[in-house]
Amino acid sequence: MTYQSMQIANIIPDINNQFFLPGIQREFVWNTDQIIQLFDSVIRGYPIGSFLFWNVRGKVAKERIKYEFIKHYITEGVYPAEFDDRDFRNPKVRDEYSEGLPNKLTLVLDGQQRLSSFYIGLKGSLTDRGYNQRKKKPDSWDRKKLYMNLLFDNATVMDNEFGLKYMLEFKEPKPSHSETEYWFFVGDILDIESRDDAYERTDEIMNELEMVGIDGIERSNIQRNLNDLWQTFHERNIINYYELGAKHNDDILDIFIRANDGGTQLSKEEMMLSVATAEWSKSNNPTDARKKVTTLVDKLNNYYPNSNFNFATNFVLRSLLVATGLRSKYDMQAFSSDNLQEMKSTFEEDEFEGSFFKALDLIKSYGLDGRSVSSTVAIIPIVYFFYLNKNYNLSWESKQGRKTRAKIFYWLSTTLLKGSYTQSGHQVMTVTQDAIEAAPRGVFPLESLHHEVLAMGKPITFLEEEAREMLQSLKYRDRHAKIFLSLLYFPDPASEHETFEIDHIFPRSELTERNLIEDYDMNVTQAKRYDSLRDSILNLQLLTPEENAEKADRPYNEWLQSRHESQLNRHYIPQDDNQDLYTVAQFEDFLNLRKELIVSEIIEMSNKIEELFDSS
Repeated sequence: MTYQSMQIANIIPDINNQFFLPGIQREFVWNTDQIIQLFDSVIRGYPIGSFLFWNVRGKVAKERIKYEFIKHYITEGVYPAEFDDRDFRNPKVRDEYSEGLPNKLTLVLDGQQRLSSFYIGLKGSLTDRGYNQRKKKPDSWDRKKLYMNLLFDNATVMDNEFGLKYMLEFKEPKPSHSETEYWFFVGDILDIESRDDAYERTDEIMNELEMVGIDGIERSNIQRNLNDLWQTFHERNIINYYELGAKHNDDILDIFIRANDGGTQLSKEEMMLSVATAEWSKSNNPTDARKKVTTLVDKLNNYYPNSNFNFATNFVLRSLLVATGLRSKYDMQAFSSDNLQEMKSTFEEDEFEGSFFKALDLIKSYGLDGRSVSSTVAIIPIVYFFYLNKNYNLSWESKQGRKTRAKIFYWLSTTLLKGSYTQSGHQVMTVTQDAIEAAPRGVFPLESLHHEVLAMGKPITFLEEEAREMLQSLKYRDRHAKIFLSLLYFPDPASEHETFEIDHIFPRSELTERNLIEDYDMNVTQAKRYDSLRDSILNLQLLTPEENAEKADRPYNEWLQSRHESQLNRHYIPQDDNQDLYTVAQFEDFLNLRKELIVSEIIEMSNKIEELFDSS
């Protein structure tokens, strides 16, 4: 193993020409702040750690699974189809392209995040999405490059959470200049080959500013910042690396895992994917595990692109472990050669991939999305159920279909509301896996699961104290609000023919502090109190889209007069023959009375759970 050094300017041209990533590498995972901190560190002369390169030749270089470094990075995996010149994942080097590569290649075992950051900042771009903007809409995204403000005085450290010395930002191309800002594209420093060229570039920048009417600029700041950039990328040996050769080929996976024990450490799922990639490539029918798994993840995230699902490799790998008959907890036993080959066989079954989409279709038919289903772990048992049952159709038209849809809905809702997977999650997953595997085909074993988790102290029923606590804390925009309300209307939301929307019983517009004071002559204290309660779960109900459109912002007492009296029971509305309770003046009394009705229903549902679901 040899130790050498080189300048950043010398390695950048070789990226994706001689330098590539082995298939066992992880994805690029650094965020914008980490990239900027890296550039600030190297410009300040701070050490950034060593790199580990693996030199391969001939057949090994040609046949080894290889990936390119990302040049134009987009920060999320769901984005407009037009953005085909950007990558969220490292592009794979295609077999036909390998023919034109040099006989000797260098694969980066340690240092991918740092080299990728240099490549993106110096030669590429970064595209990110505006806050709360739609993923598939091109206008939601901004493509940016890394710039430095050359007018900033770097003699002092900036007052920010990262303690940066240099003002570096990802900005849209050609940012405007001012008396305090001249934004220099950091990648242009690669074209400045000498100190004299840097000095001349300073003159050019001074003239450019004068031509647009910006005078009195301190030349020394521009000169110092440019000189620091030039020294960093052209003069200093920043890339300090060890080289491995052919004698290490058989030990490369172990070396990779050990080398990545520092820095941004490999997560357990990243380690497993690396091991699987190495193992699956050895079989008679070699497969790139990394490509297969990440492709499936991207398919899932794009299946319902506006439903806020955010799946990762962890979800697919844990589902794969369960479907193979292994435990979902990552441990070294799961990394054995035999287990990995069994997982490969499972992954290649059509039923395995299909089970994910069947599970998503079912969840979507419940009216839930990625925001409501806060833990993707909760979806794994549903995937496993469909996998074991060959992805058969759960139709609301059949008795068995209705019953199974209702059982899965109740299990999913209660485990999410009670956070069953947050503590002792592996134990819950184990009993769930065993119960589904032991159940007759087509039957979701809610009854046995109820008894199993009850024995673990994690019941899927609710105590009165729990019900009151949720009613006290849940509000309109909480991720679990839709799930809680759906339980109140159970089993209707489990139907594939019903669609529901959340509605404010007393319109939000009526209950603003200003409106209550001006239109209802309410004192400030009471108005603030009512305003704070308007988004309470107690002021929410589920209506069909048609009902919701018809109700709109009509006063509740007016709306109620147009409804059949059965709606009172359906929506847990307290009775009041005089209808005074349905006026804004009685809003808080209304909420308190409705709370008692809902608590009674939750407790009654819990007590009758075994009656609701017989064993057939």
